[in-house]
Amino acid sequence: MESATVYRWNIRNGTGVLTRPDGPPIWFHMSSVEQGDVLEIAEGDQVDVEIENVPQGGYECRALSVRRHVE
Repeated sequence: MESATVYRWNIRNGTGVLTRPDGPPIWFHMSSVEQGDVLEIAEGDQVDVEIENVPQGGYECRALSVRRHVE
């Protein structure tokens, strides 16, 4: 898992984009978001993400799992 920030999140179409300090942006779909976090995440939130290096929707990689970062 690595840390990322929710850059864009559109719950209506169920997709979003994450940014990270080192690496390209990450595309994600609501199906990759932990069930309890789907309605809770918002742009600017820190998340923990597992990344798959498979192109998706014009992005170099996509998220396999996304969950809100808890300190």
